[in-house]
Amino acid sequence: VEDSCNFIISNGGAQTYHLKASSEVERQRWVTALELAKAKAVKMLAESDESGDEESVSQTDKTELQNTLRTLSSKVEDLSTCNDLIAKHGTALQRSLSELETLKLPAESNEKIKQINERATLFRITSNAMINVSVLPPPLRFCLCRKEKRSGMLK
Repeated sequence: VEDSCNFIISNGGAQTYHLKASSEVERQRWVTALELAKAKAVKMLAESDESGDEESVSQTDKTELQNTLRTLSSKVEDLSTCNDLIAKHGTALQRSLSELETLKLPAESNEKIKQINERATLFRITSNAMINVSVLPPPLRFCLCRKEKRSGMLK
């Protein structure tokens, strides 16, 4: 769901990322950074095609790209893990809420309420972790598109 702080990024394939910025300003920074990175990647790809000289990429650029790829891969892995945990804890929370609706005895209610509170806490912790790993440091924001186009040169 997109709103003033949420947005969706798709790689044109099967992967889609739903991101939430801390504010509208932060969201706009993300969007601007991604647009700039895409434009830069297209320009670099065109220049590379025109010159036909892939050796013009410096070793420093290659190292920077490799480091960026490693960091981004780690972030994607963290997001995937957190997503799995959110799904697991969300299902458990929903199950507990359903059980709570069928309870009649006050003693049972107290135990179930305690269980729901514990699961809600786990869900909140996991959700916060996912939000925290979703935030890329500023240098990586400008490298998102470039990395994929040039990664073939790093092998």
